Amino acid sequence: MKSRNEIIGYIYLRLRNIVLRSLLLFTKAYSSEELSGIDISNVLVVKLDRIGDMVMTTPIFRALKKGWPNAQISVLVNPVNKSAINNNPFIDSIYVYDKEKKHKSLNSKIHFFRSIREKEFDLVIDPYLDYELKTSFITRFVGSKFRLGFEFAGREIFYNIRYPARAFPVLTEKKHIVDYYFDLISSLGIKADRKQPEIFLTSGEKENASQRLKSKGLKPEDKVIGIHPGAHYESQRWPVEKFAAVSDYLITRYNAKIILFAGRAEKQLLSEFRGYAVNTPIFLEDLSLREFMSTLSHCSLFLCNNSGPLHIAAALNIPTVSTMGPTIPYHWWPYGKDHIVLRKNVDCSPCKKGICETHECMELITTNDFIAAVESQIRALDKGAKSCPTA
Repeated sequence: MKSRNEIIGYIYLRLRNIVLRSLLLFTKAYSSEELSGIDISNVLVVKLDRIGDMVMTTPIFRALKKGWPNAQISVLVNPVNKSAINNNPFIDSIYVYDKEKKHKSLNSKIHFFRSIREKEFDLVIDPYLDYELKTSFITRFVGSKFRLGFEFAGREIFYNIRYPARAFPVLTEKKHIVDYYFDLISSLGIKADRKQPEIFLTSGEKENASQRLKSKGLKPEDKVIGIHPGAHYESQRWPVEKFAAVSDYLITRYNAKIILFAGRAEKQLLSEFRGYAVNTPIFLEDLSLREFMSTLSHCSLFLCNNSGPLHIAAALNIPTVSTMGPTIPYHWWPYGKDHIVLRKNVDCSPCKKGICETHECMELITTNDFIAAVESQIRALDKGAKSCPTA
């Protein structure tokens, strides 16, 4: 049975959809056929959500640049997710919208978005697959010519390139979020020959990470495994004591060098891990996002929950073992091969709740489940290493 808040939310979206869609009669729109042959030289992609979402968006930058090699590809970001696209060779310009500091006042917001509009983009793309209106409104404000985004719950009033509407919420389609993004830009005639998310590290970043690990006593021949026990929402976190048990097992059984990663807001999580762990791993905290990425690139395996770091690891082609709780599984599975996801198919999942009273979908994942998956990955890694010719 739906809760009162869910019913109110459903009614609100239905009413909003009716009101906003009625305005489409007064707006000019373009079909994909009408767009064929148009000259696109200046493109803006609006991406203001979390890090994992940005990582999943990275394949479209490659595709856009391949489709329009001479076009300037720009991205509107926030101060945090910007790090996921630094050094990306398919992006020409990055504009940072800092709503918490630099652009906190209404006047500063207006001035910032006016400066973006003055760039006179031929095309603005809003790859945000949710019901909120913020990014669709921004797209309309900064894009005077062609605008494209997902059409549901009335958001389409802010776009003028027609994309086949989907019923909201999109829960039943067994499709990855990356595939949704490519469906969207297919309206522009853009095709994908590579959908794998990607992150580009500099040689200097990799070398700094190597020195960082060396200072912690790690050697090139060590089996290095990264663990991140955090997640944005509490409901997405597997119990930290179970991660500590997995860490202890790997140190004892394989003499593995375990690196425990934690963000700057996860000090309590680190403290709890220390309390449960018998064997002390290498603790790395207070790293910047780019420092985390470059250090993670030296790991042979990454263990985590379904969160931004998981998708970063997948983009760096690092095998993973992860948990999945209330998240829609088809949308947010780590993209690519060499990943094992542990998920229990309980009746209430995916509920998409940030906080859960029972946390059953995560509690049912046992330490033995996780260890078995990790051992499977280690066997695959060892087999791959043996099959590689020596230099």
